Amino acid sequence: MEQWRRVIIPIVLLFFFLLLDGVIVSLFYESLDVSFGFMTPRLFVLTVIVLSFFLEPRHMYILSIVFGFIYDSYYSGILGIYIAGLMIISYFIIQLRNILEPNYLTMVLVTIIMLTLLEFLIFGIYRVIDLTSLSVQEFIAMRLSASLLFNTIAIIILAVPLKFSIKLITLKSKEKSTQSKSRATYR
Repeated sequence: MEQWRRVIIPIVLLFFFLLLDGVIVSLFYESLDVSFGFMTPRLFVLTVIVLSFFLEPRHMYILSIVFGFIYDSYYSGILGIYIAGLMIISYFIIQLRNILEPNYLTMVLVTIIMLTLLEFLIFGIYRVIDLTSLSVQEFIAMRLSASLLFNTIAIIILAVPLKFSIKLITLKSKEKSTQSKSRATYR
């Protein structure tokens, strides 16, 4: 049962936030278009970032590929952009977690950096294939600043519940593995 919980809960979280991104944009489109830009919710990407701090690398890479494909086909229409972006984010965070301890402040700061990296990657690809006419200055002023503000507030609110749910999964699996190891040594 523990194995299924470790697989199902991240999938449910990612799928929920994938759909929630679209629902927020469709229901609150006028409210997200503020005077200093358009706030693009990236709750799905925030979830990928938090999961990358705690899940096994192989599991995280598979989730990044599968959900990157779903995100590309559902939102962007160009396959490969979010697959590559989520894989890069997962790889960097998996490398960083060996150096940094995943506490609340670290997760918020790394999220801001990774969201900025992802937004520039997506903008760069859209610019190269000529899907956007925004200049870099317009992109930073009208899209990036508002999106970073919205998503920074979102990660401040969501980091603790997401971290708790993932820690609960990993903690139970670690306890069970140590129990089975201790039983094996006594026999």
